Amino acid sequence: MVVDDDRDLVDALCELIELCSNWTTVGAYGLADALAQVEQTVPDAILLDMEMDGVDGFATANRLESAACPEHPALFALTGNERLRHAASLDVRFAASMLKPADLNKLLSLLENVPIAHG
Repeated sequence: MVVDDDRDLVDALCELIELCSNWTTVGAYGLADALAQVEQTVPDAILLDMEMDGVDGFATANRLESAACPEHPALFALTGNERLRHAASLDVRFAASMLKPADLNKLLSLLENVPIAHG
């Protein structure tokens, strides 16, 4: 699942991941959309924008983890802010943190190591 308030980024990243890997993706255009999606189907991985309008990325991670319990998808932080990327890299909930624009090859390499459990 790709979660961001930038619809174009969500759509483009979902399409790129599907074209370049065996992953099936779903996009969520903000926190409310992501929570609704997780209630229906828990993804194996969540690529989370850390700076959506009016929403703190760390609080979003808490909400998504609570909604996905007891299953815990791999969380990946995406941000254009180096300070937030560093903070996310120190947070054990995140498998990795990357600056936008994310390097597609690095992202695909990280996704290869995620166990497929929910899909």
